[in-house]
Amino acid sequence: MRLSAAAVGARLMAIYTSRMALSLLVCASLRAMAAPLCPDSVMVRQSGSAPSSQWTVSYRAAAPALESVTFFNGPPDEEASLAYDRIVDSKDTSLATWTFPKDARGYWVKCSYRDTTLELSQALPSTISACRVAYDRQASSASGLPAIKRITCE
Repeated sequence: MRLSAAAVGARLMAIYTSRMALSLLVCASLRAMAAPLCPDSVMVRQSGSAPSSQWTVSYRAAAPALESVTFFNGPPDEEASLAYDRIVDSKDTSLATWTFPKDARGYWVKCSYRDTTLELSQALPSTISACRVAYDRQASSASGLPAIKRITCE
C-alpha cells in the first residue's frame, strides 16, 4: 500500500508530536524531582509572653533563612552525622561532597534555620548516591557559618 505525501507527512507529524509530548513529560518529571533539598526559608509561628507589664513582645517580619545542612546515616535523632568526603576550594566557593554507599539504614538530611530552633529532616531517596553543598567563601551567617549557595544531589 502506497501512501500519499500528505499521509506520510501526517504520520510523521503524529510521531513527532507524540515524542515531543513524551519529552515534555519526562522533563517535567525531572524538574519535579529536582525540588530544593532544603527550602531557602521557613515560616515559623512563635508566641511569647512578657515577663512583666513594662515589657512588650514583638516579632521580626523576616522568615528564618537556611543556616546549615547536615547529612546523617540513619534518622537524625540517632545522631550519626556525617562529615563530608571531600572539599574543593575555589576563589569564591567551597564545594563539599558527601557520598552515600548503599546502606540498609539509609541516609537523611536535616536543614537548620537562622533565628529559630525549627529544623526540617527527611530521608533521602535510596537512588541518591552523593550530595554537594556549595558554600560562599565571601559570606557567612550571623552565627559565623559559611553561607550556603546551593545544594545538589544525584
